[in-house]
Amino acid sequence: MSLSHSEGLASPKRPHASKKLLITRWIVAGPLALVVSVLVMAGMSVWLPEGNAGIDHLAFPLILFPAIWSLIFFYALLENSPTRAGLVILAVGAINAVPVIQAVVAMSTRVAG
Repeated sequence: MSLSHSEGLASPKRPHASKKLLITRWIVAGPLALVVSVLVMAGMSVWLPEGNAGIDHLAFPLILFPAIWSLIFFYALLENSPTRAGLVILAVGAINAVPVIQAVVAMSTRVAG
């Protein structure tokens, strides 16, 4: 089963659609993947247990950051729809942003109070 020339991303009949998809994929795989990777890393420091030495919740996210980023980056590149990839990545970022925001608010109330 092969794709005809008109079914590819660089279809000559729809140059604006392919350019829009390319720009969307670039944004999703580039800056969005990096920002969400940092959010996941920050979220991991909140929900991972501290461990015996008290640093596991800090060390594991730093060690796993390249794997987290590459997973999100390659998902953004390999997903057929860059819009769907962006929405999934934004959902992962939002889910990990909630505990980070809660921890920041809790720390600020401890310092102020």
